[in-house]
Amino acid sequence: MKKWYFLCVLLLGVLQTQANNNAVPREFYLIKIFHCSSQKQLDHIDQYLQSAYLPFLHKSGFKKIGVFSPLDNDTSADKRIYVWIPLKTLNQLEQLDQPFENLDPFGNDPLLRLDNKDSSLPYNRIEVLLTKAFKLQPQFNANSNLIKTNTRIYEYRSYESPTEEMHLRKIHMFNEGQEITLFKKLNFNAIFYSKVIAGGRTPNLIYMTSFNNMAERDAHWKAFFDDAIWKKIAPDKKYQKIVNKGETVLMTAKNYADF
Repeated sequence: MKKWYFLCVLLLGVLQTQANNNAVPREFYLIKIFHCSSQKQLDHIDQYLQSAYLPFLHKSGFKKIGVFSPLDNDTSADKRIYVWIPLKTLNQLEQLDQPFENLDPFGNDPLLRLDNKDSSLPYNRIEVLLTKAFKLQPQFNANSNLIKTNTRIYEYRSYESPTEEMHLRKIHMFNEGQEITLFKKLNFNAIFYSKVIAGGRTPNLIYMTSFNNMAERDAHWKAFFDDAIWKKIAPDKKYQKIVNKGETVLMTAKNYADF
């Protein structure tokens, strides 16, 4: 009997190992945010990304790069451009960094030479975030159902939590709490869901949904808040007071990028 029990436990262990090995690996996302204070800087970064940085990324094997511009850039003091780079493994960080490290800082390589002709700064600073995909969407959604028009809206959301425990509860809300299930049910066309593992504001999670236009976006959120799944999880005591700062950025995609 003991021998039979041991064999059953061993078999279950083997099956579990195979299941883990067959699981879809979770991606990582590198997010670079160029912070600017003028349209001149934005135009300069656009030119740099289109003519130098994205060609470098594509040549290095990164095929699906997103570049996004907030809708409020015209009126905001902090004007931004978001560059989103999906990584299959963390080893690809070295693949990105090593070519830059090998460049001559006194040379004229376009990957480094961003200075304006009048010696003004090309940007104010670059913010860099590294995130890891959620387990219920381990890889980004490459099969966009969007109509390719200038009305496309991308909604970037960031949720900061006061502690690691509350951060994990918020992630639980997305996974086991069925918030991702609800997004899929209502066809929010989420590009990715991820937790920040390195960056200036942690603990934090970031995700991005997308819509054909603003009217569609507003209709989707109304359906979200009216849905029975949300009405069940929103008042749940274990999900209360787990976010102390939320940020929503509505953006459009740059036509020279891959989204």
